[in-house]
Amino acid sequence: MTYTEKYAGPDTSSMDLQISIRDDATQADRQNAERSVAALVERSASALARDRAAEAEVAELTASLDAPFVKLIEGDPSAVRALEDLRARQLVRPDAAGTLADGGLSASAYDTAPMGPQGASLRSLGFVPPYDFSWSWHDGNGHPPFNRLLERPTGRVGLDARSGLLDGGAAGFVNAHAGFGVFLRSDTPGQRFPHAVLNPGRFSHVMKAVGVGSNATSEGGFELTVFEDGRLLVAASRKLWRARISAGESSSGGEGAHLITGPELQFTIQPGRGYTFNAGIWVYSDRSTGVGGAAVQSLLQGVVTRMWVFG
Repeated sequence: MTYTEKYAGPDTSSMDLQISIRDDATQADRQNAERSVAALVERSASALARDRAAEAEVAELTASLDAPFVKLIEGDPSAVRALEDLRARQLVRPDAAGTLADGGLSASAYDTAPMGPQGASLRSLGFVPPYDFSWSWHDGNGHPPFNRLLERPTGRVGLDARSGLLDGGAAGFVNAHAGFGVFLRSDTPGQRFPHAVLNPGRFSHVMKAVGVGSNATSEGGFELTVFEDGRLLVAASRKLWRARISAGESSSGGEGAHLITGPELQFTIQPGRGYTFNAGIWVYSDRSTGVGGAAVQSLLQGVVTRMWVFG
């Protein structure tokens, strides 16, 4: 049993944050889950806002350089008609990078021996689906993902972000996140080493930009975070890919189903405090049309088969 709700805290009201928590969780655990994920949203959204602000400065300079070409194109009726025809087309094949449904990813066999920094000498506390809670959100300053997969009972998770001239492409950027969390407590202090895997996991992207001043960007990654009483303690992200193209370029790539390990992370646990350990994925897509058009699809999916805490 779970309950699912849209969380609308003071810093996340535009983020469409949704949390599903196991039915028998205590009120304190529920509050810690909500506070920790809300803090994760705020942290990620703030970082993206800074990155986009920096990119906007460069885009403004580029637009000034492209302005003479734009003026020539807009003054030519044939060029204007060609531009209208271009923007009525799809620049990449629908589902070119795949879909969340194809391939039927399911949990793979995995060596359950401890994988911490000290190997088998460390004690291991393991978690398997169904996890204590699941969460998803997308930056409301942009657009929702084209598709999302999130199954707390099985650990399956996936995100498909699309922007621009392709089936389901948003008219702007998509910044989407989804994952799972578990509750942690300890009677004694000590160092802990959290770990998680996508097994299997796979990712892909495809994009194309044409015309003058157009571009496209695709990113995705796997992130681990630990919160103490709802306050961010440590975080680490493993960027699985980043690709960016300019006008006249195209790009595609990715990796098929394989074991994807999370980044290295450690923290100090204290008795009497409530902790949440989160493992999640994120994808990003964006494009600028310029005087032309662009399209991008970013897809990442897998099965979080196990989450460990060594120490």
